[in-house]
Amino acid sequence: MKVMPVLLVLVAGAASGFSQTTGEMKADASRAYEVSDKAMNEAYKQLMAVLNEEGKTRLKAAQRAWIAYRDAQASFDSHHLAGGTMEGLEYTGSLNMLTQARTKRLREDLARFR
Repeated sequence: MKVMPVLLVLVAGAASGFSQTTGEMKADASRAYEVSDKAMNEAYKQLMAVLNEEGKTRLKAAQRAWIAYRDAQASFDSHHLAGGTMEGLEYTGSLNMLTQARTKRLREDLARFR
């Protein structure tokens, strides 16, 4: 069963005994996504540094395709909240979750090519 990213944020907030506004939750989600995105970009750069030209070309193509997939999947994940105040939070939470998974994969690839 897939746990929606926004649900994780809400449960974490409730468990810690404080309440947040939607705006605060969105800001927290954005900061978390920024951290994940930086980690992914670092893993990507490290992998690019060890690949030959053919590998670099293929990784660039894969990364571009992955970005399109990430954006489409996050849009799908949040569509049930379309027009609501939580749509953006769900979208960003999905971006974060997908980016963390991509970072893990890039690091696994790096270990393989080192």
